[in-house]
Amino acid sequence: MTKLLENYLTEAAAATELDKGPRTLQIWRAQRTGPAWTKVGKTVLYSRDAILAWLKSQEQQPVRSRRQQPT
Repeated sequence: MTKLLENYLTEAAAATELDKGPRTLQIWRAQRTGPAWTKVGKTVLYSRDAILAWLKSQEQQPVRSRRQQPT
């Protein structure tokens, strides 16, 4: 890959980094639920920053269980 594209991953590489299959990323794109992507010709690319931002947006805060008050 060129220096210009060094911060971008191909669909296959992004899927590997996310421990998913390329088909999952294709489904996410169709549903508009996954990380932001860029298309250059027929090649789909994901910037590392976009993947990290998307991962951050998926964070969930744990739900604290309430302690039972003694009666």
